[in-house]
Amino acid sequence: MTTLSAELIRKTALDNGADLCGIASIERFKDCPKETHPLSLFPETKSIIVCANRILKGCYKGIQEGTDWSTYWVHGYGTGIYSSLGKAMGAIANLLEDNGHEAVASPGGHTLLDEAPPPRPPLAKGKLPPGVMLHMRVSAALAGLGEIGWSKVFLTPEFGPRQRFEIILTDAELEPSPIFKDHICDKCNICVKTCPGHALGGPRESVTYEGRTFEWGKVNYGKCKVTHWGINPKASPFVTKDLPGLNMDIDKVSFNWYEAYRLGFALAPRISYLNLISTGSAEHGQGGRPGSVCGAVGCIQACYKHLEAKGILKGGTKA
Repeated sequence: MTTLSAELIRKTALDNGADLCGIASIERFKDCPKETHPLSLFPETKSIIVCANRILKGCYKGIQEGTDWSTYWVHGYGTGIYSSLGKAMGAIANLLEDNGHEAVASPGGHTLLDEAPPPRPPLAKGKLPPGVMLHMRVSAALAGLGEIGWSKVFLTPEFGPRQRFEIILTDAELEPSPIFKDHICDKCNICVKTCPGHALGGPRESVTYEGRTFEWGKVNYGKCKVTHWGINPKASPFVTKDLPGLNMDIDKVSFNWYEAYRLGFALAPRISYLNLISTGSAEHGQGGRPGSVCGAVGCIQACYKHLEAKGILKGGTKA
């Protein structure tokens, strides 16, 4: 048995491949809806551990050069980033269990929480429908890792918008990380201006915890997903080549997220390059899903370039 501490959890995460690790107390989630509340998944939760790994800048190079759209999908979403995150989270879970505590992984989500498909009915009386998940970006904010940017992409002082997250709930009572009080996002609107889906910068939304307000512009998730899947000709050269009659005008798109999600699966096999990415991603553990063709041009690439030019990011410093 080991004396557990927040510092030991953090050290275990970083020693096993995570770039960032923060901890939130369950009290910080008191205003979260039941559909995103840790207690709806694990009623004994006392602490929420959030780890992150950077998305390598090189993931975007193929899209920037117009020569390879698969690298971002495979290495920015797939095994390239989640293998190391999985190792870190496994080490934390083992440490917790070895010391008599539960470790419950939550997949987390963001767009699904805003525009999910109709829920299945509850499986037991008094229970929520299946599909409860924590909001990744809110959880990361409550764990002190950074702030939510105007694009609604999460920003850390180390990597700006370039990271993915994993979450573990535990009944171990750990000292929470301090809430991030500084500001990374300067509301420059470069994300809004450069998003090929015209999906960002909607009406202001916000949440407040411990005196810190995190705010962002509402995202149009239908336009975002159509662009992400590469069906928007402003973001993808492939749809015009293989489906010239589609005439997708992104400014007239009225799909919600779920409709756009299903449309991507329907059209990807009919667009040669998207089908190639889909087949390739299956080989890399992505399950044959359509790939991310937009390359996060506005919400990640342009944002990161802006923040890097300002000289405020710490880069690879472990934190």
